[in-house]
This record gives sequence, structure tokens and C-alpha cells, in this order.
Amino acid sequence: MKKSWNNSPWRARLVLMALPLALLLSACQSDKKPSGATNSPEASVADAHNHEAAGDLYTCPMHPQIIRDKPGKCPICGMDLVKKSKGGGAQAQPSASLQNLLKSPDATVVSTQATVYPSTGAPDLSLTLTGRVEYDTRRTEVIAARFGGRVEKLLVRYNYQPVIKGQKLLEVYSPELVTAQQELIFILTQDAENRTLLRGARQKLRLLGLTDAQINRTIATRKPTYSVALYSPYSGYVVEQSAQPGAGLPPPPTPEAGGMSGGGGTPMGGGAAASVPAAATMPAEAGLTLTEGAYVTTGQALFRVVNTQQVWGVFEPRPDELAALQVGQTIRVLPENNPARAVQARIDLIEPFFREGARTGAVRVHLNNADERLRSGALLTGIVRVPVAGGLWLPRAAVVDLGNREVAFVRRSGAFQAVLVQTGRRSAEQVQILQGVSAQDAVATNAQFLVDSEGFVQTPQTTTAAQPAASTPAKTDYRDE
Repeated sequence: MKKSWNNSPWRARLVLMALPLALLLSACQSDKKPSGATNSPEASVADAHNHEAAGDLYTCPMHPQIIRDKPGKCPICGMDLVKKSKGGGAQAQPSASLQNLLKSPDATVVSTQATVYPSTGAPDLSLTLTGRVEYDTRRTEVIAARFGGRVEKLLVRYNYQPVIKGQKLLEVYSPELVTAQQELIFILTQDAENRTLLRGARQKLRLLGLTDAQINRTIATRKPTYSVALYSPYSGYVVEQSAQPGAGLPPPPTPEAGGMSGGGGTPMGGGAAASVPAAATMPAEAGLTLTEGAYVTTGQALFRVVNTQQVWGVFEPRPDELAALQVGQTIRVLPENNPARAVQARIDLIEPFFREGARTGAVRVHLNNADERLRSGALLTGIVRVPVAGGLWLPRAAVVDLGNREVAFVRRSGAFQAVLVQTGRRSAEQVQILQGVSAQDAVATNAQFLVDSEGFVQTPQTTTAAQPAASTPAKTDYRDE
């Protein structure tokens, strides 16, 4: 019997052997893909370069490695593809406002704060000074003893006691004066017709300090006066030592007390029951060292009389305030801050001097005191109008003081930049700018608001005419008229 091949076991074995070989060949052929069929980033970029010349390219905003030559969707996230610019992927330049944001906050400050332009109109400024009343030392007179003797009676009891011209001060017994009187009496008795001797004797008594009335009384009685009274040739206040600046004077007594006329009441012209200011109180040792029974010698200074019809008004400004004052300027003086008694005067003397290692100065003003209401040591307030020339003016809030420099913020290219400024005089609301900004610069109205509290303000290192080096600014605050 003949066997069939279709039913042969060898055929089945051959099919089983050929099947794995066919699968192996199919796998090898599947690994050989074309170069343009890959989704790798490198392949996508290469494919994009190959198709740039063909037309527009499209990419995914979230996955820039996906690039196609026609619109579609991203195979990764499903977003619509957008057209890609043909600039080769170059980054766009930031705008001016964005560049300001990218800078250091110490160099520029981005803010919407209001700005102001510096003005050239200078305000009317006045400087307020504090001072006091002092003696005018040129109006101090000395009463000296013209003969030696013993004080029999003393009518002046304390320092700063007011006296008037012709008032009796003391009575003195002097053997020299008694001898001179006896010589006059002897000439009258023995040779009354000798006018030369009589004239010489009278002149001797006059030079010793006797008045014509006292001499005529001696001639009339033909008896010497053993206790001779001395009278004050000046009006003022009696002081035993030199008049010291700032020494106080008590209120003058009332006319009923026999004192100077026209000076009663308070130191500034109030009622009679006013108390003495602290600066005018007398010290405990105000009593005179000259007492009754004491002996005086020829030429000894008995009293000093200070005339207060004219006094000094002494003001002591700071060095920066002193620079704005000059001799001849008009000053309005308010005694004890009383505007009702304000007087107009002028600066007569400016004396710079050193006190306790610091340079200060005294400004002296002559004050008329005919009514005796200005007392030594009384407080004064002086107001001086200060002329201003040059410079620009900004609100005081537009300049911030950093200690060693002063800074203003100028708007430039959409942001505020700190610049150094040199300031001059200041009023209550404005400050004078000497250098640093121009009239065309827009300056922030509140500089303190733009200062970073956790950083510092960075200013240009190089100085120009518009940005000078920092200097010590004047701190004087003037008053706006």
C-alpha cells in the first residue's frame, strides 16, 4: 500500500521547525524602521530642521520637543499645537519695566508714588533765637572814696539796690576832711578879704567830695561837720562788685519806698504784686561787705552803679545759625515772649568765641530800657528775617537723611533711583537743594517710603556736578513767614 505525503509525520515536523524561523525573521525586519519615523527629541528637532524650509512648524506649548509641519494635537498631553516662530528659538528681550524689576532693589525702586518738580521760588524764612537781658558794661560807673575815714552811717544795705542821682549813700567821719573845713573857717575869720585863699580852700573841699551846699553850710555856721554825707553822682543799681553778665536785679521799690521812679511793678510791666523771676532772685550773700564802723581809704571803690536805661540783648545762636546773621540786620525782640511789648532793633555786634570746646557765638543788640521794665536775666525771643538766594526747593519729606548723606529719589526710565543731594537752609515744610537734582527731575514726594528697611540705599559711586559728594548738611530749621 502506498503512503500519502500529506499524512506523513515528516511534514508535520518540518512545519514545526519552519514556524520559529519565520517568527525570527519577522522580528528582525520590524527593527529596521525609517529615520523619519521616531518620536525622540533629537529626531523631532532634526525633523524640524529638515522641514523649516518647507513651511510653518507647529509645537506644543508644554512639550517643545514635539514639532510637526501641520496643526494637530500633542501626542503627550493632547493640547493644540501652536505655530512656532522662525527665529530659531531666540529669547525675546524684556521691556524697560521688566528690566527695572530685574535690577537690585537697592539700586532702583519701582513705585507709583506721586512726584514733584523742584521749584526755584524761595520762601520767606525767619530764624528764631533765644536770649536774655544783660548789663551794658559801658554804662557802669564806680563811686570811690576821695578821703579816708570811718563809716558812721550806711544807707545802702544790699547789692542791686536802686539809687538816683543825688541820693545819700553813707556818712563818713574823716579827720582829713575836718582839717580842710577848719582851714576854710580860719581864713574866713582872719583874712576874709583874701579871695585867693578863700577860693583855694573852697576848691580843696570840693575836690574832696563835698557839694557846694555842704561848703556854704560850713561857711554860714563857721563850724566843721564831723560826719560828712556822700551822695551818688549817678542813677542806677548799686553793686559792690563788678556787674556780672546774667546777674539778676530785683524789682524796683515803689515810689513810696523812696526808690527810683517809674520802675514799679513786674519785670515786664505788670502789677505791683508780681514775684521776682528765678533768674532775678538775689543770692544769699547779697549783703554788702561794707558795714557801719568800717574804715575806708583814699581811692577805695565803695560802690559800682549800673545804669539800666540801656541794656544788652544777648542771643547765642548755633554755628550753623550764626552763618545766616550779620551786623545791621533787623531783629524783632519779644521780651518774655510778650508780643505786646515787641520792639524793633538791629544787630550791633557778633562775637564768635569758644565755649567748652565747641564754637559758639554771641549776638548783641542794644535795647532801650527807659521805662526800667527789662531786668537783667529776663528771657528774650528774637526773630530775624533771613534772605535766601539760589538753589531749588523741595518738600522736606522728599529728602531722607541717612546719617552720613542725604538722598532723594528721582524717577528715571520708569523707576526711582536714589541720588545724593546737598541741602542748605530748611523751613518748616521745605528744604533748599544746592546740588544733586535739577528743575527737570521728577522727585518722589516721600523719600522715606522708598527706603528699604532691611537693606540700604545704593547711590552712584562717581560724583558729578549733578551728584556731588555727601557733605554735612545744615540742620537749622527756619520758620516760614
